[in-house]
Amino acid sequence: MVRLVRMIGDWIEEQTGMVSTIHEFMDEPLPAKVGWPHVLGSAVAVAFLIQLVTGAFMMVYYVPTPDHAYETVEYIEQLAFGSLVRGLHHFGATAMVVLVGLHLLQVFIWGAYKRPRQMIWVIGLALLGLTFAFSFTGYLLPWDQKAYWATVVGTNIAGCIPYVGHFLRSALRGGEAVGASTLTRFFTIHVFALPVFLELLIVFHIYQVRHHGLTPPWAVGEPENVPKPQRFFPHQIFKDCVVALALLLVLLYFALSHGAPLEPMANPSDTTYLPRPEWYFLPVYEVLKYLPGKYGEFVGAIVIPTLGFLGLLLLPYVDRNPHRLPRRRPLAMGLLVLAFTIITVFGVQGMKSTPAKTQLSDVGRLGEKLFVDLRCDSCHPINAVGGNVAPDLAHAAKRDAKTLEKLLRQPTAFNERTIMPATELPPGKMATLVKFLQELDEHYEYTRVPQVGPKKPYSHFEENWFLAHKFEMRKDPTYCESCHKPAFCQTCHRRRRPDSHLHKWLRYHYGVATENPAYCQACHESSFCDACHAEMTHTTDWTVRHGAVSNEKRELCKECHRDETCKTCHTGARPHSHGKGWLESHGTAGIKGCDTCHGRSFCQNCHMGAKPKSHTPDWPRIHGGPAKSGKQECSECHSTSFCNSCHGTSMPHPR
Repeated sequence: MVRLVRMIGDWIEEQTGMVSTIHEFMDEPLPAKVGWPHVLGSAVAVAFLIQLVTGAFMMVYYVPTPDHAYETVEYIEQLAFGSLVRGLHHFGATAMVVLVGLHLLQVFIWGAYKRPRQMIWVIGLALLGLTFAFSFTGYLLPWDQKAYWATVVGTNIAGCIPYVGHFLRSALRGGEAVGASTLTRFFTIHVFALPVFLELLIVFHIYQVRHHGLTPPWAVGEPENVPKPQRFFPHQIFKDCVVALALLLVLLYFALSHGAPLEPMANPSDTTYLPRPEWYFLPVYEVLKYLPGKYGEFVGAIVIPTLGFLGLLLLPYVDRNPHRLPRRRPLAMGLLVLAFTIITVFGVQGMKSTPAKTQLSDVGRLGEKLFVDLRCDSCHPINAVGGNVAPDLAHAAKRDAKTLEKLLRQPTAFNERTIMPATELPPGKMATLVKFLQELDEHYEYTRVPQVGPKKPYSHFEENWFLAHKFEMRKDPTYCESCHKPAFCQTCHRRRRPDSHLHKWLRYHYGVATENPAYCQACHESSFCDACHAEMTHTTDWTVRHGAVSNEKRELCKECHRDETCKTCHTGARPHSHGKGWLESHGTAGIKGCDTCHGRSFCQNCHMGAKPKSHTPDWPRIHGGPAKSGKQECSECHSTSFCNSCHGTSMPHPR
């Protein structure tokens, strides 16, 4: 086996020369006291490698469009290890900033930027700039509220540069506003352009460090005159591996315990949202508060950071002090302390200016859990987190407890057309829910439970979707049917009719149903029509049976007919035969024509008590003769079953 490995190594060496290059790299001699203080550079490389691996995983699923970016991020969170990978990527970005900053600070204190290592310092500053560029471009990709509005602020800062600001802002955004073009550009820069530049700079940086050698601590002496008894492998590479493992464990801890944040989906119309920058941008954010006016933003966000960066860039060429010990470089160290103090003070002030999150009481937490269990957030947002149908509850505390409880139990008492269902809870649970609502304010941070099932289309997150959805449904009812069953509409419209159904709709709906049945089918099953039309349809026999139906469903009749409609037949205009004395003579008129308007039950309204004149007291004894002669139409009033009640058989008698 060893021989096979050696043969493979010899072949690789013969073809590429890589084996000897690796041996040379690993056998680099190092000064005696080079060790743990020199692991920061390797830690930066490991952090960047973690970013590459986790970023490649997410790139497989991510779609850089406003319609799908937020949904794909949510989808990544639901994948196996997806939340862990995204957490590693999020906290790895912070680790990159911290490690690059510490590494540059170490180089400055040690004086390692001095000749002949000026280019190493310049490359390090370029790496710091690229790290900030990674943070800025990656900020937009989740397409949540913080990402969107932070990008709006950032690109507006670029736009404040005189003369070229408008061009730079348009170039970054891909237009006048942050949108699809901005997201595509930031994704391309973040995923393709910046990694290539960073990899090239890292390779060049490592080459320069190997070419000029590692700088030992200042106490050892000048780098050119110190002994080098140890080798990179195994002495230094062991320490680098330990630090790399420790870094990975720390990132795993934060990724598992905190996770990457994700705010509600970006809403360009929500101008009330106040974006807060990441902690490493807080000093600049705080400086802007002290520089108001037309050019204050330009000076605070562009001029001051640019001058500071140029000062660091020129430092190796203007610092002529040959010493590396801090006490022998009072001017450089004094400037470092001054700059560090200013950055720290403004950074701490920026953190203090961030409002503290609202802490709920124990009862409030129980109410919060109840709020989640009842899925109240599907309609109501809290500080823009949640649904977009009902009012935001962040200011619910302005109502007293009794009003809140009444609103929950009887929402129609406040708005008769509300679609909010009544909340039926025991007094104890209702008290916890009311307590939770009373503790809400603009600083409460609500974490919404991830949605289970299909995701809403992008159009459904628009601010006025709830009010405007009826127009979309009217244009193409089948679009709604692709996701919703008709019963879905009834969850709201059972108590609240659509606006089109308010005024005399029942009278005119037949025309709409005939011309565009899909419009009706979007909300109603076919059985819904049967509830009325099975009995109420005005067929040819309607005049006969309408009396019985109207007695049971008079309210439905009133949807189309006024009370005067009935009077046109029943009191005002009667048939000519129904003149004066009709009530006394109608018994001799015969049955012909009566069934046009009257059913058999109509006769029973009177004749259950008042008998016809032919029915004299001896009528039961003599009725057989008139019945057999046919002169008397018994069937005008009586059914066959009436005869059976006495005779026990069908009449006439069988012969």
